[in-house]
This record gives sequence, structure tokens and C-alpha cells, in this order.
Amino acid sequence: MNDHYSPEFIATQREALLKEKAKLEEDIKKVATYDEASGEYVPKFEETDAGDSEDTDEASAETTTLIENTATADSLLQTMNEVVKTLGDIEADKYGYCENCGGYIQEERLQAYPAAKTCIKCE
Repeated sequence: MNDHYSPEFIATQREALLKEKAKLEEDIKKVATYDEASGEYVPKFEETDAGDSEDTDEASAETTTLIENTATADSLLQTMNEVVKTLGDIEADKYGYCENCGGYIQEERLQAYPAAKTCIKCE
């Protein structure tokens, strides 16, 4: 058991991470759909007027939306991966160690960002 942080602190951090994970899942659903075949999220492509012939403005708007959805989905998935890994670190009793120096990450830093991977000195 992690003897540097109190059990209450760890429980609070776990709860914050679970809430963040749930929020990220909802946000991802807004810009991407999960493809069972590939096991990956695919950015949503929203056609402006399905079935109608497109003009250049419509095609440009649809492409812009796809690009924005792709960037947003990538960012959200990266954050989700960090949160999931951190939850795993809590379960494996490895939470709060700086990945650079191996020391403990300050509680204040973890409270601000529960998935922090480095201490303030190594940031």
C-alpha cells in the first residue's frame, strides 16, 4: 500500500479520475463513434444535406467538421488513455510517482491534475 499518500487522498483521486473518465466518454461520443470491427474510435463525418448534390461550400464545411472532429477525438482519446493508465497505477499501488525522477508527485499537483506523471521539478 502507498504509504506516502493517505487512503482518503487516494480514494478522492480515484473518484476524481472516474468522474473525468465518464466525462471524457461522453465528450468522445459527440465527435466519434466506436467501430467494433477495428476496435477504434472513428471521427464523425456529418453530411450537410445527405442525398443532395453538394456545392463547394458544403463540401468545405463538411471537411472542416471532419478535421475538427478528428483533432478533438485524438485529444480526448489521449487524455482518456492517461486517465485509464492512472487508474491502473492506483490499483497497482504505483500512483503518484514521477516518471522522470521516481520521487513522489506533490499532492497539490495531483489535486490540480490527478493524472499528472511528473513532479513540479521535472515538469
